[in-house]
Amino acid sequence: MPNYYDKTTFERKDIAQETIDLWVETSNPKLGEYDLTPPQPTPDATWGPGYWIIPPPATYTANAWLEKEGYGPTQLVTLLDLTAQLQAAGKVSPKLDAVRLWTNMILAEYVQNNQPKEDWGIPPFSFSETVTEAFNILNG
Repeated sequence: MPNYYDKTTFERKDIAQETIDLWVETSNPKLGEYDLTPPQPTPDATWGPGYWIIPPPATYTANAWLEKEGYGPTQLVTLLDLTAQLQAAGKVSPKLDAVRLWTNMILAEYVQNNQPKEDWGIPPFSFSETVTEAFNILNG
């Protein structure tokens, strides 16, 4: 059933196509009171006064992005500790190295432009994957 909105109140409602067709045939003035609701452009858009309101994209600081991706301060300290242990043992963790490179790239971007961004890049591995591999290499 098509969705229409009242041009005065902007209230949306479903009106059967048969009703619209009847209004057209009979030149019912109600036809002029309604307009077809445009399709919702994004899932998070909300209906405003006669149009869809699309919220701005979320933006994140470098720190907020790292936390969002599972690499908050505690996790970063853990990775630094594992890095030191691996270096002392003369061992290497490829996943830890990849995550360190990712965090270094974020740091380099932040230094050049500290404005919040929509996306700072996805980590190559989750914190759990990274710590598990490093721990297994240390104890293997």
